[in-house]
Amino acid sequence: MTFFLKGFRAMIPITTGVIPFGAVMGTVAAEAHLSLFQSTSMNILVFAGAAQLAALELMTQNTTIAVVVATGLIINLRFLLYSAAMVPVLQHSRLPVKWISAYFMTDQTYAVMSAHQSILKTSSDSVRFYLGASTAMFLAWQLSVIGGFAFGNFAPASWALDYAVPVSFVALLIPTLRNKKYIVVALFSSAVSLLLSFLPFRLGLIATALLSIGLAVFLSRRRA
Repeated sequence: MTFFLKGFRAMIPITTGVIPFGAVMGTVAAEAHLSLFQSTSMNILVFAGAAQLAALELMTQNTTIAVVVATGLIINLRFLLYSAAMVPVLQHSRLPVKWISAYFMTDQTYAVMSAHQSILKTSSDSVRFYLGASTAMFLAWQLSVIGGFAFGNFAPASWALDYAVPVSFVALLIPTLRNKKYIVVALFSSAVSLLLSFLPFRLGLIATALLSIGLAVFLSRRRA
């Protein structure tokens, strides 16, 4: 099996948390009186669920374009950290591959690739795996948004599928905690993220990531 297919298959279980989120996005787009073409165009051009939802909410309140764009940028600041982590993987790739990889970057695809680093021996293997996972993620998101637009939020609230997203990330995280240092950083980031959850625009996530990276660097240098 090629690494592209391995990445595609690895992403499929994670889409159980993506599909209800996409259905909500499609429902909100329909309620905001966007056409199917406008909703699909936004999906393809932006491809960032949280930013899309925030942008739609602001646009329905007749907020200025500058505020809408700034809000989307702030929400997506976390991708700067993901991009920095992807540099070693993509540094020898061609420019079109780098562009495509940047476009496909999501929390889920980065997490899936990170969780499978043990089988990815080369940068080429990592890129193929990442693109396979990204393709599965892209298809799941686009189809679920279209489904939500056409049929409404088809996931009953009693299913509580909103928990599928954090649970899927926990399932990916646990196998990566290979030593005491990893566990300390994970516990630290969990505690800090709860303490900073009150910050607007999900800035607590960015602050938590930066503080956790700082702790990891400190622990690594101290051990060295």
